[in-house]
Amino acid sequence: MCKKIVLLTLLLASLLSAMVVTSSAQTRTVGVASGNWFKYGEINVTWSSNDPNAPKAWYGMNFEEYNETAWVSAEITGVSGKNVTMQYVVHFKNDTDETASSWVNVETGDGNATSMLISANLGVNDTLYTSGPYSIWTINETITRTYVSGPRETNHINLTYGPYNYTIPPDTEVYYYYSMNFYWDKLTGFLVEDNFEIMNQTGEYITEWSLQFRVSESNVWVVPEFPSWIPVLTLFIVLTSAIVVYKRRLVEKPIN
Repeated sequence: MCKKIVLLTLLLASLLSAMVVTSSAQTRTVGVASGNWFKYGEINVTWSSNDPNAPKAWYGMNFEEYNETAWVSAEITGVSGKNVTMQYVVHFKNDTDETASSWVNVETGDGNATSMLISANLGVNDTLYTSGPYSIWTINETITRTYVSGPRETNHINLTYGPYNYTIPPDTEVYYYYSMNFYWDKLTGFLVEDNFEIMNQTGEYITEWSLQFRVSESNVWVVPEFPSWIPVLTLFIVLTSAIVVYKRRLVEKPIN
């Protein structure tokens, strides 16, 4: 299951190999540290079809299997230069687990955890990586989305493919379409949300899939107890009060 989650993101790059984009010169930095973890507790899967023979899978991804997933966690286990290693745990609704290890270079995109982690502090028109298939993917926008810690700046990519059509001999028309949305936390570079929507129409039969992963917990994001300007204001009030008291004591002190 862990390998399939990684594969789900890896195979998407090959579908866009016809696009040509110049790789960004943005400096690549690691935004996570060993021990950081993210948990995807919001997993939503839908599948519908009027085709009695339609498979509940897409490119080998079994949607029934995803529907049996309770949560997925990813923990950073090591950082060396631009290379980051991590461990996945997939917890199923029957209380069984599957684990797997992976790694990625946040600069080149090398590794088997590609797209799960990118460089920190990328911006609009920056490419995900500097080489390989993902070097043609560019960030569309940086937007604010609300997660467990409140509003977060996220780097967003939308990829829409189709609708396309072809004919199966002798005369059956096939149409297909898919849309993908990825969201990475800007400060850490970690994938915090992805959405897939796929539609296939073969003749009179229509099959639709959707899959969403979204972070529900993390030890990286700390919810502040008060706005950052309050400590400064408090210190200013304390110092001002101390100065007033000191001056008052000087005025009230009797002259010898």
